[in-house]
Amino acid sequence: MRIGIGGLKWRPADFWSSTMTEFFEAINGHNDAQGGETEKSTAAPTENEMAALLARFG
Repeated sequence: MRIGIGGLKWRPADFWSSTMTEFFEAINGHNDAQGGETEKSTAAPTENEMAALLARFG
């Protein structure tokens, strides 16, 4: 509900009358429009990236 009303700026009636498919497609569309995650950004860090993160943040 927080995502639908707060994030997507839907009215409560729109949120409650949407199907799960409509809701998740709206989230995906919103994320795409905002430059959402790509396959690269969701991939696990490489060994070198992990080493750099550990060196920087412990």
